[in-house]
Amino acid sequence: MNVLKKDQAQMMLQVIVAVLLFRFVLFESLIDDLGLSLVHYFAFLIAIGFILYGGVLLYKIVLQEEFPDKSIEKSVEKAYYKYLGFNAVGIGISFFAASDIDRTYYFGFFLGLAAILYLYITQWRKILVFDNIVYSLIISFPFFILIIMDLMPSLQTNEALDAMKDQLLNISLQICMLLWLLYFIKTILIDLKFMELDIKHKRKSLATIHGREIGAKRTTVLSLIPLVLIILFCVIHLNLTILIGYIGALVVLPYLFYLAKLWNAKTTEDFNRINNILNIIIWLTIFSIVVLFFNLK
Repeated sequence: MNVLKKDQAQMMLQVIVAVLLFRFVLFESLIDDLGLSLVHYFAFLIAIGFILYGGVLLYKIVLQEEFPDKSIEKSVEKAYYKYLGFNAVGIGISFFAASDIDRTYYFGFFLGLAAILYLYITQWRKILVFDNIVYSLIISFPFFILIIMDLMPSLQTNEALDAMKDQLLNISLQICMLLWLLYFIKTILIDLKFMELDIKHKRKSLATIHGREIGAKRTTVLSLIPLVLIILFCVIHLNLTILIGYIGALVVLPYLFYLAKLWNAKTTEDFNRINNILNIIIWLTIFSIVVLFFNLK
């Protein structure tokens, strides 16, 4: 369980670093009229933090109800009130952040996040594959909403769309989409890694149904999708020579090594190592934001 918590903590750290790099290294350095002021940007981060922490509280409540013999949450009733309180504060702060760009209805995205978290924790996490998709979307949510609230309003203020801003928007969305796919694959890897634990607690996943050998082969084939997208990205953006060189050397080559290891993976130790390799690839993908800044600058 501690290992799982470390995995989740690393993903949260990756998300935080990515949204900070997007804002302070890429967007703020290249664009003058961003949608969110500094105060409202941090309000945006705090709102997401409150809602996600509410999700953690709800997860503890659900686990306590599923395993009444365990001491996960001392008072379920108090925890419910805390869960509702954190969500209410988070959504309220999101309303304040959205007001900065004169689109207060954008707080609906945060309301949607709270609703998806509730449905995922109470129902969807038991649905095969769909739970992996939803979980990876929850992790990736801050990337996409930051682009919507911070970058897109600056594009809509100009009658003639600036070519550099248009390119920045497209590349940012492509990076976010790639990160979502990598997190989706990572959730499947985590299922393979903790297959024995899931069998012990009678939890269903693709790994527990089909086994690790079939799962490893299937996940390798699935992992070809991000690789194809990375190659297409390089072909489309050949003019970004520094970024393409970085991606080729520090993303594609480690990714090929990851695919080779995954194809032959069988044991918990194998999947643990492969998961660590994928973590490194995700970190390198996130730091491509910095390289993109130098290329566009």
